[in-house]
Amino acid sequence: MSELTVAHLEASDDAAAIRERLRSAQAERILLVVPQDCPGLDSLVDLKLLGRQVIALDKQVALVTKDRKLKELAQGLGFHTFSSVERGRRADWQDSKLLANHFLAASPRYRSASDAVPVPVATEALGLGEKILFAFIFLAMLAFLALTLIVFVPTATVTVRPVTYPVSTTITIQADPDLEGVDFINLRVPARVVETEFVGSDEIATTALRDEPSIRAIGEVVFTNRRPQATTVISGTIVSTSAGTTVRFRTMQEAALPPRVGGRARVPIEAVEPGPSGNVAAYTINAVEGPMDRQVNVINAAPTQSGAMSQVTYVTNADKEQLRETLLQRLRQEGYDSLAAELNESESLPPESLLAFVLSETYDKFPGEVADSLELHMRALVRGTVIDREDAELLGLRMLQEEVREGFQLLPEETVFQIGEVSEADYDGTLTFEMRTEGLTWEEIDQTAIREGIKGKSMTQAEEYLQRHLRLVEEPSVQISPEWWGRVPWLLFRIFVNVLSEESGLD
Repeated sequence: MSELTVAHLEASDDAAAIRERLRSAQAERILLVVPQDCPGLDSLVDLKLLGRQVIALDKQVALVTKDRKLKELAQGLGFHTFSSVERGRRADWQDSKLLANHFLAASPRYRSASDAVPVPVATEALGLGEKILFAFIFLAMLAFLALTLIVFVPTATVTVRPVTYPVSTTITIQADPDLEGVDFINLRVPARVVETEFVGSDEIATTALRDEPSIRAIGEVVFTNRRPQATTVISGTIVSTSAGTTVRFRTMQEAALPPRVGGRARVPIEAVEPGPSGNVAAYTINAVEGPMDRQVNVINAAPTQSGAMSQVTYVTNADKEQLRETLLQRLRQEGYDSLAAELNESESLPPESLLAFVLSETYDKFPGEVADSLELHMRALVRGTVIDREDAELLGLRMLQEEVREGFQLLPEETVFQIGEVSEADYDGTLTFEMRTEGLTWEEIDQTAIREGIKGKSMTQAEEYLQRHLRLVEEPSVQISPEWWGRVPWLLFRIFVNVLSEESGLD
């Protein structure tokens, strides 16, 4: 067996670069490893150019690729293809007659003189009517051939459901507003910071209690005229005690004293300040405030009474903090709803990323002030971090691909992504969260090999062949049209293969 070498193409290699690799290779047998979307081998024309150069260099070349379309095109031109380098090394593919025969037959330069077909020379130019008749006959023949192909060439539809194997991975992703694209190496995705301002007010009832003077003491005083003239004591005149702590009272009505020294009049009074301090003993109210103290005397013949305390509610610092937190939380939720309504379908705003900053706050009462309620007016800035689920899912899919065993392929349509809660949120908008990705895999199925294996077989033989060569969940199905034909067509392009997943999705 001749020497074998493995040449790995780069994702950027064009057709010229591939031909140069073949020219510089010393070995006669070359395994050409083709990456996905290689620009130098992405069309039938590129493959034909490659084949002609292989024949010209007298080398043997096989392709290693997982691209189904590339495999089918290459095999149609006579190339050997493998899904891995190991299979290419083990296989015996030194015979390259198929490739040579294909290109020799397709190229007029390699036809021998004996194969040439003489072309008759017309002696007269065809008339217009004859040309139209000739074109009509030609088109009719083409239509007849197409109809014959559709009606009389049978088709076969193969349906298989391979065994699937679950695969999963959990990764920790960082969303960074400063990142422009997905970082597959460091598991980072782009993010963007959004923010909005909200203004709102709220009110809570105060609950703290304390004893507070509430009821004023009442009583009666007697004014005595110190002058021979009539004297009038107006309502609201202030009288007070003179011994100890001064307790002040105001008269509740006007008093008219007779025009003689010693003339008297009784007047009801009320304590200026509420509470029990206004309850004073008899004969203790003996002073008159203002200029009336030279005109009249005053005394209370009986004690004042009814001054009392009662429990009242008042504002505390705890009330302020509770009201502030309640209103800030409400504005935060309103901000979240407003920001979330502006997102694209693929975007997500994790609630854990939301931050609310108080820009201004005004309370209508102070701590310690007696009040039944406390009101707050606030202006706040709500800020959050938006991530694109498509970026996160792309990263999760790439990481899940690494868990797929060799010889198997992932079913992207069966992949499920679950973004977990945010574990860390920074003020600059950076987020850290986990994402779990689950999917299904199955063994790679070579549809061309299936067509080759069942062509010309009866329905039963084809189904038996599929059961022997594939790992399936259920028995395969082979349907032939028309039904009376009874055998799988020999033409590969008339054999259609449907591969279904275990979840009944069509691949």
